[in-house]
Amino acid sequence: MEQRKFQRFPLNCRLIVQGTNQHGQRFSETTKLINISGGGALFYSGRPDQYVAGKTLEANILLPGTPDLQAAMRTTARIMEVGNRHGEPKNERTNLSQVAIHFLEPFQILRDEEAEKIRKRQLEIS
Repeated sequence: MEQRKFQRFPLNCRLIVQGTNQHGQRFSETTKLINISGGGALFYSGRPDQYVAGKTLEANILLPGTPDLQAAMRTTARIMEVGNRHGEPKNERTNLSQVAIHFLEPFQILRDEEAEKIRKRQLEIS
């Protein structure tokens, strides 16, 4: 049985990931976190074929805010696993798969203008 170092917590936030696929082409995807821990995260992907275990990517978590405060968190992470965990079947209705990542560095907290750039990037991707 797998022993986790950190407890997982559900977190309903948008996530923007950027990386390179198996052909070396850059990709970006706006998606939704399933859960997060001190060591990594699990999220849904509509394009799981873009993710390659062992590659690194940039992860930007858009934090819920108010008009007065916009915030996001940025880090780099290694792709650990692509596909549904614990024997869960792929959600055929939404056609989403799961991607597990391991954080490689502490999060940078982005506020105001920097966070707004991330939000604009999300709109461009969507």
